[in-house]
Amino acid sequence: MSSIELISSGVEENTPLYNILMTKTLVPGQTPSYEICKDLYLYHPLGKKIIDAPISRAMNKRREIVVLEQPDFVVRRFDEKWDELQADYYIADCYRLSRIYGISSLAIVPENGDTSSPLKPKELWKDKIRFNSLDPLNTAGSMVGVLDPNQPDFLKYSSIAVQGKQYSPGRAHIQLYENPVYLSFTNSAFGYVGRSAFNRCLYPMQSYLQSMIADNLVMVKSGVLIAKVDQPGSIIDKLQTAAQSIRLSILKGARTGNTVAIKPTEAIESLDLHYLDYQKQRLNILETIALSLDMPAQFLTSDALSQGFGEGTEDAKLITSYIDRVRLDMKNLYDFMDMVVMHSAWNPAYFESVRSQLKDPLMSYEEFFNSCRRSFRSRWPDALEPSKKERIEQQRISYESVLQVWNSLSRTTEGNNKGHLMQWVVDNLNEMNDLFPNKLKIDSSEIALRSALGLDQDAGGPNAAGATQATRSEVVQEQKPPKINNKRDK
Repeated sequence: MSSIELISSGVEENTPLYNILMTKTLVPGQTPSYEICKDLYLYHPLGKKIIDAPISRAMNKRREIVVLEQPDFVVRRFDEKWDELQADYYIADCYRLSRIYGISSLAIVPENGDTSSPLKPKELWKDKIRFNSLDPLNTAGSMVGVLDPNQPDFLKYSSIAVQGKQYSPGRAHIQLYENPVYLSFTNSAFGYVGRSAFNRCLYPMQSYLQSMIADNLVMVKSGVLIAKVDQPGSIIDKLQTAAQSIRLSILKGARTGNTVAIKPTEAIESLDLHYLDYQKQRLNILETIALSLDMPAQFLTSDALSQGFGEGTEDAKLITSYIDRVRLDMKNLYDFMDMVVMHSAWNPAYFESVRSQLKDPLMSYEEFFNSCRRSFRSRWPDALEPSKKERIEQQRISYESVLQVWNSLSRTTEGNNKGHLMQWVVDNLNEMNDLFPNKLKIDSSEIALRSALGLDQDAGGPNAAGATQATRSEVVQEQKPPKINNKRDK
């Protein structure tokens, strides 16, 4: 007598994922609430990757900071203060919250708790700076905004309030993810503001969870054995029933090395799952999620990332442009943090300690700070690094260019100019680390002297060193003052 046992799919009821993604009320175009966005980020397998992957790739490397009008130690001071304030952490945290809910805030909290007092940047270095990343629930009620199109603050936000405490406009930076749309209320952000990154991919994320349930069922069913045994007749007794149960228990407990005896008319097979293939459907789900996020599919499909993306390929260009767009969205956050770090790092006390080492020790503190801020430049490194093979190829092209410059200019330059040209060649060659691992050291002053004396390296020969020494002696002798002939002078 055959039997069928039903098992569950492995998804427990009353869990966040079950309540949000397994409900029949979820339809395409539904706007996620604050609770849905939070649970998607915390529990969905793709939630953290959707939010954090672009941020981690964009901030994978530090910016290159340059202060053109001041020495390099001014930049090192800025970097030290940047790390001390954990600026990267708070920037990433604020931008992460804006992607989850549609809006977030980064606030500077004073030690005395008076958040309504105006921010004085010049006095930031006197107190310990503390930051707070605030989500829409913390600032609920203060993000309504101006909905009158005739007002200059139409759909703009300049201040926040947290639990009834108003923050001065200069103390907080408000970060939106996507621009507000007129009369479009965002449930996850409690206001007419930006939208969550989950806003358009909510329905396909439910489909992805269904594919995970299918994975679980396949793994559970993959160990099922089908026993084709002779069934007893319609009239059976307890003895036949017991014998049948013993036979099935022996089959269930069989292991490698055991022997199981069956009748010639009976058979034992495993459940055939060879024709069950839904990997393409899962890939389509991932691509649909990436499409709804306006994100390259390689961020979600790890198989595509393993194929590599050399510099110049279409995948590399697509990923690079996306990362650059993420960095552009974060620019306002970086500008806000740059202002705080500048006033905290280049304070009057630091200025007095390095005044003697500056290019102009007589300048005032205001002139020093304005010079640093005016000549402050930041640049992001390339989003994708080329492979070693590609770097060697690029350096080989650079080497040929340097060689052509030397061949064209070395014949027409003499003296110190030739020494400077050789030093330029050496400096460029030493930057080609993959092509020339060992540094090249050449005394460019020796080349300048030989050129001034008319002794080029090409015509040196084995006696070049002796000729150079002799010529030097001649030059020295010519520069000696002539002896006075006393007899003739008399």
